[in-house]
Amino acid sequence: MSKHSKWSKIKNQKFSADVKKSAVIAKFIRGITVAARESIDISKNFKLRMAIDLAKVAGVPKDTIERALARAAGEGETLEEAVYEALGPGKVGIMIEVVTNNKNRSVSDLRRLLEDHGGVLGQSGTVAWQFNRLGVARLNSPVDENMELQLIDLGAEDIKNEEGGSTIYTQVANFQKLLEGLEKMGLKPEYQSLEWVAKEPMEVSEEQHQKLERLYEELDEADDVQNYFTSEA
Repeated sequence: MSKHSKWSKIKNQKFSADVKKSAVIAKFIRGITVAARESIDISKNFKLRMAIDLAKVAGVPKDTIERALARAAGEGETLEEAVYEALGPGKVGIMIEVVTNNKNRSVSDLRRLLEDHGGVLGQSGTVAWQFNRLGVARLNSPVDENMELQLIDLGAEDIKNEEGGSTIYTQVANFQKLLEGLEKMGLKPEYQSLEWVAKEPMEVSEEQHQKLERLYEELDEADDVQNYFTSEA
């Protein structure tokens, strides 16, 4: 699994310094708030269910999640979702998901941030072709041959056994079916989300990697940036 996968970022965030914890929590709360616009009933709102599960995995307190749901049920700040495409050092593709109350500000901030680190904000279609939009579920145990056949029947397109567990990939349209099937099999993913997954991860030089790491740190700290996914291997 890429060291810049969403799962690896969440694991790191769980053990981040307290000074950063409130900012991390705020991002998960914004994700819940946006997802809850359709319905606050998780049995009817799959997107909200995933947002809440992600927040729990990241260690967001239960009462904080409940307050976010209560606010979402009323009239609060108007938030919008947007996806931007960028090229980083070494021409690495980056898909950036934003939740914001001001798109013009977000675009301006992203453009400046990227340019400061040798990147550029692209037009629609600049790098999206390098990625697949997939449902991703992470199990804390490897998948054996019999289980693999069951998962393929549920719509799994790729299964990777990795250190400490396994990762299952499926088309977005099959994701809910896969998760419900896992539940019936008695398997609870430790992480589940929709991701932009690079079709062909790119190797970069050590110098370019260091530049990208500094860019990733800035994206992690940017208030409006909810998630980002890169084509770096």
